[in-house]
Amino acid sequence: MSTVPPPTAAPAYRDRSTALLLSGIFQILIGGLCGLMAPLMIFGAMMGSIVKTPHAAPMNVRMMIPGAAFYLVLGVAFVWLGIGSIRARRWAWSLTVILSWLWLLGGLVGVVFFAFLFSPLMRAAVAEQPNAPPQLAVLVQIFTGGFLGCAFILLPAVFLLVYQRASVWATCERRDPQIRWTDRCPMPVLALSLVLAYCAASMPLVAVMHGVMPLFGVWLSGMAGVVGSLLLAVFNAWLAWGAYRLKMAAWWGILLFWIVGSISSVVTFSRCGFMAMYEKMQFPAAQLEMMRKSGVMESMSRWAPWIALVSAAVWLGYLLYVHRYFVHGDADEAGML
Repeated sequence: MSTVPPPTAAPAYRDRSTALLLSGIFQILIGGLCGLMAPLMIFGAMMGSIVKTPHAAPMNVRMMIPGAAFYLVLGVAFVWLGIGSIRARRWAWSLTVILSWLWLLGGLVGVVFFAFLFSPLMRAAVAEQPNAPPQLAVLVQIFTGGFLGCAFILLPAVFLLVYQRASVWATCERRDPQIRWTDRCPMPVLALSLVLAYCAASMPLVAVMHGVMPLFGVWLSGMAGVVGSLLLAVFNAWLAWGAYRLKMAAWWGILLFWIVGSISSVVTFSRCGFMAMYEKMQFPAAQLEMMRKSGVMESMSRWAPWIALVSAAVWLGYLLYVHRYFVHGDADEAGML
């Protein structure tokens, strides 16, 4: 990820307003699709609870709320960024680059998960179906892998190829000469601040799901989990604000919070596993039984502690990388006093 916006191109740079227009329209279309997913998930859950089928597990509308909220927020964000891109706003350029990097990195992790964890389970599930041709499992894997590759790797890569051109930034700089809020924070720190803000906004959804969260070997739930999730929302919001302001106290807070949180997650995943989490969330018994039979939860529980350790190491490296911005930020503030 770029540490600073690309330098302004020479006066004779090529205007990229058309590229920004087309990219913005495409972002709005993606936002519309994401926005449609939210009511479709709720409607599907409602229909599943009304229309009973012999072999299908009953759907719980409450369980669909976090996913629906995620798609709704994502839809609004894409539409907002699309409008900003059409108008060649500097903040739209910065946020699109950050979102595309997070999208691409998350997509790469998701594709690896699919290839090594879900793909074998999917192949086994298809093979167990009566009268299923042997080629069906391969076709399902190819279709699913191709969709994931296009949606979570190809699309963000295309956005990065467009937006990280120096001429695209120069076009935004010329058409929007005003300094925006995204220009007041180094881009790597801005990305960190946005991730923390997203975590803060996500904590109330944990409260909706009975407040289930890991705590050093147990799954906290009930009123204690609800209160804990709301406190974490406030704390993450403070960390996001402090990171944006380049406060060294925020950097230390993020470091300690991530170390403690990672240890708590590793211990909980090692001792309890994911099935206990879904039981605490009060998933319907039929859905829990289906999860047990699929073997997905068992595989995820086996890999979760290692994934948490790797994630902690990656975040630690990233925090060490952005540390210099906080040092300079505190130094600049001290010089102004």
